[in-house]
Amino acid sequence: MLLNEEVNLLRHLPIFQGIDLGLLKLLCLSSPRRSFAQGDVLFREGEPSSGAYVILSGSVEIRRAAHDRHTVKTGSNAGAAIVGQSSLLRDTFRLATVVALTDVEALHINGDCFLQLVTSCAKSSARTMHALNAQSPEQD
Repeated sequence: MLLNEEVNLLRHLPIFQGIDLGLLKLLCLSSPRRSFAQGDVLFREGEPSSGAYVILSGSVEIRRAAHDRHTVKTGSNAGAAIVGQSSLLRDTFRLATVVALTDVEALHINGDCFLQLVTSCAKSSARTMHALNAQSPEQD
């Protein structure tokens, strides 16, 4: 996937809307791409968080200890999705386990890098924080 395609997927996610395209390019360049095979665990409930994942392609299942499960599908028709977003604002423990249902391509967004991005542009900070606060914990 080309850089411009990654930026285009990110800018359609609520937490990245309104962020300058140049800053989104910088975020993509500083975020390592990770590949997961079907059945791989992206992260486990209770682990210390290390940032969020933007799912560029593939499908993941989000599992909580209370047997709560739901599937997040992405791809050319569905666009991108984000999991683990609560770790972008604070050091915390994972609230759910995320497992790859198919082969998955993802960007790992570091929380410190994300905060630097958001605070560097006052115009986008309020919109981004509002979008993050609107996300329910179940999607983490």
